[in-house]
Amino acid sequence: MAEEIDDNEFYRENFSADSDWEVFNAQLGEILQKWDVSAESDVGRSLKTEEIFMCKWRVERETLDMLRNGIEVEYHQAVLEDEELLNKEEIKENPCLQRTNCHHDLMSSGNSFGPPIRSSQDLHILARIYGLRRFIVLHPVQPNLHYMKSTSEFNFFLSSVAVVSAEVQSVVPIFVQIYDPKWNFYTGVALAPALRTNFRLIGLEKAPPECRFLMGLLTLFREKLPTSYSQAAAMISVCTTYALDTMRIRMPLYVPFDRGLSSEDIVVDGEVSPLELQQFYALPHGYTPESCTEIYLVYTWPELSEHVAFDSEQRTDFVPSKAPLGKIYLSVEASSYLSCCLRDYQSVEGVTRSLESFVGRNFSGTSSGAEAGSNPLDRITEHNLTKRRDRSYELPSQAALTKRLPGPMTESELSELLAYLFPDMHPDMALFPYEKKSFKDKIDPMRIKSAVPDSLVSRLSCLLATCHAHLGSVEGMAQVWAAFTRQLRLMWDNCLTVPGISAGFPDTRTCLLHQKLQMLNVCVERRVQREANSKRKSLLKASSEEEEKNADDDEEEDEDDEGEFFDCDDLTAGAGSPTKAVLSLRPEGRLRRLNDERLLEEPDEYLYIPETQDPVPKTEDQLQDDAEVMLKLGPGSGLTTQMMCTSLLSDMEAFKAANPRGIMEDFIRWYSPKDWEEVTNELGQVKNQLSVRMTTEGNTWQKVWEQAQAIPINRQKRLFDDTNEALKVLHYLETRKMHEIYKLTIVPLLHSAILKLIDILSNAKVEDLFSPQIEQLLTDLCRLSRSHSDELPPIKPLLDDLAELERRFYQFKCFERLSGYPKRSSLRQVKLQFEEILRNENCCTIVNRRLTAAGDGTLYDILIPKLEQDMADRLISKDYVIRLDGDTKSTEKGLYLGPQFMRAIVTGEKLRLCGAFTESTAFV
Repeated sequence: MAEEIDDNEFYRENFSADSDWEVFNAQLGEILQKWDVSAESDVGRSLKTEEIFMCKWRVERETLDMLRNGIEVEYHQAVLEDEELLNKEEIKENPCLQRTNCHHDLMSSGNSFGPPIRSSQDLHILARIYGLRRFIVLHPVQPNLHYMKSTSEFNFFLSSVAVVSAEVQSVVPIFVQIYDPKWNFYTGVALAPALRTNFRLIGLEKAPPECRFLMGLLTLFREKLPTSYSQAAAMISVCTTYALDTMRIRMPLYVPFDRGLSSEDIVVDGEVSPLELQQFYALPHGYTPESCTEIYLVYTWPELSEHVAFDSEQRTDFVPSKAPLGKIYLSVEASSYLSCCLRDYQSVEGVTRSLESFVGRNFSGTSSGAEAGSNPLDRITEHNLTKRRDRSYELPSQAALTKRLPGPMTESELSELLAYLFPDMHPDMALFPYEKKSFKDKIDPMRIKSAVPDSLVSRLSCLLATCHAHLGSVEGMAQVWAAFTRQLRLMWDNCLTVPGISAGFPDTRTCLLHQKLQMLNVCVERRVQREANSKRKSLLKASSEEEEKNADDDEEEDEDDEGEFFDCDDLTAGAGSPTKAVLSLRPEGRLRRLNDERLLEEPDEYLYIPETQDPVPKTEDQLQDDAEVMLKLGPGSGLTTQMMCTSLLSDMEAFKAANPRGIMEDFIRWYSPKDWEEVTNELGQVKNQLSVRMTTEGNTWQKVWEQAQAIPINRQKRLFDDTNEALKVLHYLETRKMHEIYKLTIVPLLHSAILKLIDILSNAKVEDLFSPQIEQLLTDLCRLSRSHSDELPPIKPLLDDLAELERRFYQFKCFERLSGYPKRSSLRQVKLQFEEILRNENCCTIVNRRLTAAGDGTLYDILIPKLEQDMADRLISKDYVIRLDGDTKSTEKGLYLGPQFMRAIVTGEKLRLCGAFTESTAFV
């Protein structure tokens, strides 16, 4: 007998191991518990009308390791405005414990129909269909590549959802996405203490004719109901959507100095309506030919009994003329050339090439050596006996100034651009001269750190962006900047001030480029004044020599022929022979008397105000460099004291020269009167004395006074070397890289773009409509321009808001034409209705004059004839919602009647049915 073989171990299976289904259930249960979806968290107020479509949504995601690609679980929850302020105790208890927020949302007729166009937020399709405030969706991680398509997969996840929901006592609907995601098919379940709601979606490409109307849909709905609902009347909500012809308004491309670019605009259908401006801006405007506005008319019957209305193939009551509520929706897609230009210019931020790599070396006619005198330490460590400051830059040659700059533009084209920037230098070509009014009066100190509108900085910034977008890209932009700096050097050589710049010292309330040009103008003015003084002194010297040939002219011989200041010697003024000691007491450089004040130690002599050197102007970057140097040196450093007291030393020396017998108290009486205080002694006598900060031991003012010598300003070293400072400004502008030019001009460019939009809106008389958006743009730009970081904050949000404002303006122009302006409606009526469009997510109400006595029916009268002519062709969809609520007060044991819901979306011959049918889970 053969030995028996025990083959059990070959076919043995470990039934104690967890299956995939059990593992998935455990993972899903942990996620649901973390999200708190139990009945205790299901509290909240009733939804307001259309709140689901207007509120913000919070989405949480988790991924589970299941199948080959994993399953993603998404939790969608509406963020209601005042729900977080309510406590659970403040919310009225639900009289029917088996009802949840899911059931209330299904019965909420105020959220039946959303807008036919997608809003800016991404609203999930399930929220639009069922009006739910929160729900959970399960789908594969890559739904477009791997989606569920077999019945076994459906049952696997649907059974898991039902089991896990019961275990964790979830009251939040849970859906499983099936089939191809573009079809939007979902199946799901929602549990309550004694109710179960099943969600199902089906679609038919060609539905039976009777199912495309309300009568047939009611029959389908009744077949799904339990017998307990047979006597109740269902409530219906109906929405019909019509599409009008797409509206296009051609606003062609306009580019200043375009050389024929505008003529290349693509021809599209529609009436040409160019944008008009009151002021010229060197920026493009207009809208691309693809810009259009789609117009939808939506007529709604919010809530009717099924016995009131009739709708079948033969006759229907759901026509626009009988609708109690009608709305118009405008879906606009508009792309502006101005926004495109600004976005295009933003790419220059990443270009780190130098200017010389585009226009060649020595384009300005000077060598681009190291910038001398840029370090504050170099200025304070110079040799004190230097009589003349050496020039650190080479003068430009005339050949270099007239040499053609390499680039995409010709010399005539470049001359046209320079005539726009410097109209005084090109009077034959100039079309846009600068206003004669002072630019300084137009600066708002509390607003944008930019430049005066239509100043040289604004014009240059706009011109660079336009050239970059339409006239040669980065190469054209570099060519314009090089020509600009070359023109500045030519103006400096000829002692001409730069036009279009605010007068005065560099204003730190403006952008750095504007400050640099202000500094250049200050240098020109100082140079002209210095040369005029030199000429005047030369004439006086010559006449004095003729009249008094034997006079002592030692001091006159010390002066420079060009009128430059000399550095004084370290020897004291009173040293040497007794004759010079006597001469040193002769006053020099007096401006005028200080009222009737007299010297404290010489009551017979008046106190004179001396001639002093003008203050030293500095730009923002120079002030920052000085601050960094003083911070590194420390407060106790002698070099720090010297940097801070250079101007004070000059004024003290001039005061001693004008008042040889004056003391420090006399100087304080003129220079800082607040430090000359009145005090009363014990005897009641009033006396004057220096303040505490002037008498403190080791006081800086006392140290400087002791070091100061009696030297008038004509023999002092210049505090401000206008020649060197001007050449430093020119060198700074000529050595900028492309991304540095971008940083210098981006804020004035954005400022000019906003001002241009304001001009366009004002010219169209709609500036008041968009004033909040404009104010927000200016506020954001103000914050961006005053950023203290080295790197500019991202400007993309600002560009997006600006593009949105332009899109809204195109929407208004389309709506204006749709409203029959100016023949059939006034501008006031159009603006009132468009304000509603801005408030209500691109829609406004069409008032039916026959159903309501209030309001203006102009727009309704204009649109209704268009629908009556070809109503069937313009109808794009019908949306039916059928609701039937159970009797929540039923006292029969075990009988709980839940809500029943069905939505039917009819699009031509296609039909989509979305059901949410509730059944009781309690047994009698």
